[in-house]
Amino acid sequence: MRQDLSLLVELQEIDLDIKKLEEEKASSPNRLMALKERRAEIEANINDLKERANELDTRRKEVEEELVVERARLSKSQSRLMVIKTEREYQALLKEIEEIKKANKAREEEIESLKKEQDGVELELMEAQERISEIEKEMAVEEKHLEEVTKELDSQIKELSKSRESVAQKVPSNLLKRYDFLREHRAGVAVVAVEEAVCSGCHMNIPPQLFNELLKDEKIHTCPTCQRIIYAADLKEKK
Repeated sequence: MRQDLSLLVELQEIDLDIKKLEEEKASSPNRLMALKERRAEIEANINDLKERANELDTRRKEVEEELVVERARLSKSQSRLMVIKTEREYQALLKEIEEIKKANKAREEEIESLKKEQDGVELELMEAQERISEIEKEMAVEEKHLEEVTKELDSQIKELSKSRESVAQKVPSNLLKRYDFLREHRAGVAVVAVEEAVCSGCHMNIPPQLFNELLKDEKIHTCPTCQRIIYAADLKEKK
């Protein structure tokens, strides 16, 4: 394989390795981000639960105050039964007492229901707080792991970048410029092999005459479809 083409192939391999490491580095914080999002969701739920707990507490106190007032009213009404003189007044007061009792029973049931719901909300709050604590522990572990992974990836990228610089210096400037342009506009892949007359970059067939030229290895060629720099796969094995 021609020396300058061989250098481009080597440069492409280094660039692909760097790209892979950079993608790994970019995806490394994903788990930490997921944990943060989960924590935010639970915190939002905790705020909702606290708001509901306050609503329940306010309503329960209101009903309890009403019950105190109505029980006192019931007691007075029952005392009045002893001094009622007419049957009509007596029956009317009995009806009033029954209505008060019925209303008070409904209040007592509502208070009990509110207490049960409050207990449920308090339990949910406690469980949510425990989950927050667990997530924060996971986040601390993940942050430490992320720091270690990032450090290792940065080290590898740095070493590869040095190798890239060394190889790039040997490539003719005009060819390097062309390579960089293609890499930028072809998803990071500027140099590809042709196997059985098929470009591995765009998977299109190479004209027979062009394929024969590739095998001669006399000059650098590009794919007529994707414009990437191409070489015969067999040549790489022989370089």
